[in-house]
Parts: sequence; structure tokens; C-alpha cells
Amino acid sequence: MSAPDASDPGDGPAVAVETGWFRFGVVLAILQLAFLALVIGLLQVDVVLGLIAAVTLSIVGGIAITVYVLWWK
Repeated sequence: MSAPDASDPGDGPAVAVETGWFRFGVVLAILQLAFLALVIGLLQVDVVLGLIAAVTLSIVGGIAITVYVLWWK
């Protein structure tokens, strides 16, 4: 029994699923970078505002990721 061949047409959907998860990870990384920039900017303006934004956006983002992965993916 040999390893599956990547060029095998029977593996088409599996490759598409892996590509979809890769894109999801890239989008998530970009959103995380934007979140970090926002929190750092808010911390320079006002520490309390930055902390409120960090906690609120972390909770909402975590719930959104969980809902997306469990129900829509």
C-alpha cells in the first residue's frame, strides 16, 4: 500500500477542503493582525479603552470563530 498521490483525481474534494481551511487560517491571521493594531492604538490613547476593546473583541471574535467552524463550515 503506497501513499496517496496528490495528482489522483479521487482526492479532489479533500484538496479543496484543505485549501478552504488554509484560506480560513490566512483570513484569521489578517484579522488578528488588525485586532492587534487596533488594541495597540487604543492603548496608546487610553489604557482603559484599550483593555475594554481587547476583552470585548476577544470574546466576540472567539464566539464568532466557534460558530463559523461548528455550524457553517
